[in-house]
Amino acid sequence: MLNKIKFSYREADNQTGLFTPYHTLYKCKIKVDGLQYTFPFQCNATYTTPNLLMCLDALLMDAYAYDECHDVVDFCQTFGYNNANGIKAYKSCKKNYKALHRLFSDEELEMIRKELEEEGF
Repeated sequence: MLNKIKFSYREADNQTGLFTPYHTLYKCKIKVDGLQYTFPFQCNATYTTPNLLMCLDALLMDAYAYDECHDVVDFCQTFGYNNANGIKAYKSCKKNYKALHRLFSDEELEMIRKELEEEGF
């Protein structure tokens, strides 16, 4: 399944609001069967740059986090948020969940998860 997905990235123009001063914000894009999703991704460019496997793993973790919680309150309690950052994170996970389900069926997402696990993610 992974071999059907095209991946690209570029450094984002705006570098504000990073996890740490050592992170770089990228705009990443995945394409499959004529559909695409563009999303932000941060990493420490001293050690790595975005790649398909790490980005899909992050997107899937977001999607699963959203899917496993009943609502924003449950999400915030589960992940230890007690402020507006929790709502922002919840909305971001929801967005990734919807995007992945627009690009892939449940069966394809399960295949991707298995392939990622085989690759050590």
